Amino acid sequence: MVFQLVVVIVIPIILGIVVVPPFDLPEEHSESITVPDEPSSDIPERDFFYFFLMIIWLFFLIRILLQIRRGTFKLQRKF
Repeated sequence: MVFQLVVVIVIPIILGIVVVPPFDLPEEHSESITVPDEPSSDIPERDFFYFFLMIIWLFFLIRILLQIRRGTFKLQRKF
């Protein structure tokens, strides 16, 4: 049960560190406007990584909510 809570708490933190930039880069003003032929992305794997982690996070969140609703979600202290 604790593993599920850790996953639900840690995945948004990882996404916040990896996906969200810490600040916006300053824009450079240029005289000429160039339009690229095809769109480019900084890191193409980032979109897949974000989608994959959000699916895992959603699965664990739904599982926890269903267990809470049924009353079977219990945390046990083992020390």
